[in-house]
Amino acid sequence: MSDAFDALDDDVAEGPLHPMIGVAADSTSPVQHAPEPRTEAQRQRAGWEFPAYLIVQASWFSGFGLQMVLFSYLATQVLQVSPQLFGLAQISLTAPSIFLILFGGVLAERAEGRLLLLTLHALASLPALGLAWSVQGPGFAFWMMLVYGLVMGSIGAFMMPARDAILNEVIFRRQALGSQLSLQQGVAIASLAQFAAQLSGLFLGGMAGRWGITTLLIAQSLLLASGAIAALFLCPAPVLPGAAVPATNPFRAIAESFGVVRQSPVIGPMILSTFGIGVFVIGSFLVILPIFSRDAYKAGSEFLSLIFVTFWLGAFFSALAMTRFRHLRRPGAVMLLAQGFGALCMLVLTIRLSPGGFLGLCFVWGLAAGISITVSRAIVQSAAPKAHLARVLAVYQLGSMGGAPIGAGISGLAVQNWGIYAAPWLPAIGLMAIVLILALFTPIRSLRGE
Repeated sequence: MSDAFDALDDDVAEGPLHPMIGVAADSTSPVQHAPEPRTEAQRQRAGWEFPAYLIVQASWFSGFGLQMVLFSYLATQVLQVSPQLFGLAQISLTAPSIFLILFGGVLAERAEGRLLLLTLHALASLPALGLAWSVQGPGFAFWMMLVYGLVMGSIGAFMMPARDAILNEVIFRRQALGSQLSLQQGVAIASLAQFAAQLSGLFLGGMAGRWGITTLLIAQSLLLASGAIAALFLCPAPVLPGAAVPATNPFRAIAESFGVVRQSPVIGPMILSTFGIGVFVIGSFLVILPIFSRDAYKAGSEFLSLIFVTFWLGAFFSALAMTRFRHLRRPGAVMLLAQGFGALCMLVLTIRLSPGGFLGLCFVWGLAAGISITVSRAIVQSAAPKAHLARVLAVYQLGSMGGAPIGAGISGLAVQNWGIYAAPWLPAIGLMAIVLILALFTPIRSLRGE
């Protein structure tokens, strides 16, 4: 236990903070070379930039929270599809990332970040309107949900590396104004905005039975469109000014990012970690929990929304706590402890819990997930070479998003063949195996942020 508590520390390293959590900056630190706003107008714009970034983040994830409930509700309650088809529907949302997210990383390094986010948010507002129109007609069918999932999944594949890569420069420019905000805290605050936005979207999704699916799909479209407006207040600069923009073709640029991952003793194991999360956590989360709501508790959209809300409420409180720490002394150990605890929570799903006990378990699981998400993001953001940041982040995100459709398919088959209470054994054991591999055979457990 003492080792677990030693992993937490909020002491500040001497000197300006390097992106590596808690490491004092050296002469080559990107922090020291961050573009400093010169005019008063530039300084004022840079002061607005971090709040604007948080609004961009919140607009996407509030729409994403709505989508989580509405998409599951349409498949399980309106169309009454089988667990296998429901797994296929979730695959349509996540599978495009396998093919497109690496190209999204290349685009994020070559395009102007503000314009890219503005365009992607504007495009993301359209599929929900199309689904709202389809639901109103008598011919609403399962294939329409598959089309929606493929389109939104494709947009998300380009959105994620663009949004995550620009965070580093937003924080660096804020530090140039004299802010003491560290990268660890910036990632935690961005996660806080994400979880709070998801909670609001999930809460709205629970109103589907009262307000109607069409109304909420239009609300989802408007929320996503608001991100395009907020992107206008970001600084009009490349994602990483001064970084080497790859002049090679996209396939060679992607190959370079994999080379960086292979050479890093930190990023490679982190890719394995996020792949395990994708297969064993995200896949089961997207399939098993909605099936629990329908089959175990005979509930509708409100209880399904409540399940997701309690989970992300736990994640919200975790992210709130993480903003307290400018850096962690043992970030890798903290992440592994959180993921191991999450595996134990999945094991508890095999017990026939009351509705209140089930929601309580989801909250505790969310606490562990919030720590894992925040710390793993900060580790990769700080360890990635800045000239390859967006592409490395794309590879990192490919792990979770690429693993999610695999996990969704496996979870659907497990529920179909073993039953709802036996299915969680598979992801729980799988995740624990990944945690043990990382702890015993990689340097992640001993990674120090000081």
